[in-house]
Amino acid sequence: MPRALIVEDEPLLRAELTDQLRVLWPELQIAGQAENGIDAVAGIDALKPDIVFLDIQMPGLNGMEVARHIPESCQVVFVTAYADYALAAFDAGASDYLVKPLTTARLLQTIRRLKSRVVASPPPAVWEKLFEQERAPVYLKWIKASSGNTVRLVMVSEVLYFQSDEKYTRVVTENGDALIRLPLKSLLEQLDPQLFAQIHRSAIVNLQAVDRIERSEQGGRGGAGLEVILKGRAERLTVSEAYTRQFRQM
Repeated sequence: MPRALIVEDEPLLRAELTDQLRVLWPELQIAGQAENGIDAVAGIDALKPDIVFLDIQMPGLNGMEVARHIPESCQVVFVTAYADYALAAFDAGASDYLVKPLTTARLLQTIRRLKSRVVASPPPAVWEKLFEQERAPVYLKWIKASSGNTVRLVMVSEVLYFQSDEKYTRVVTENGDALIRLPLKSLLEQLDPQLFAQIHRSAIVNLQAVDRIERSEQGGRGGAGLEVILKGRAERLTVSEAYTRQFRQM
């Protein structure tokens, strides 16, 4: 069984990559994890992994510096938020690279490449299962949002609603507001439709955060006389006429 070391300084991303690898490549043994470059070098020396999933931007030593300590027999997959690092990654001897946020389809491509190098090809039945998983939709689990000069890592399940705010989209949680540079239309395509619903051309609501739907006293232009009341919140979100049908039975 091949052994892997996962090096990532963001705990949620580290957990997400670990979980996806366990599902998509159950034969792979996750030998260890590291959250910075110094621990990564120590883990490589101690664990002798066959594969290292290596974040590029980390405290202590960055991924490129850590790569110098990895033996040639070990496969290296760089993980980065910037696609521009791809060329540098291959120059450093990488087997592949992954761009955040990770997708199942792209991770499967990487797994195929790694398997061709470190293990024999799996039987057809295994490949069929992987292809089925690849076709299944993958929805956002977390987003990076700005709050003043701070960048927050927000779990999508904790978002109460998204709202257009000029060039940005406002992300509202119980712990406060933040902004992302992603149009509402593009965002909706990446959200689980079982959990999120668009209620207005400028608003998407988390259905689990909805307490009730009420008729408003005045619909206003483009309104349909319905409002969403969230659990434990004072604001009332207008449901526009185009989106009223899905709420009529609530």
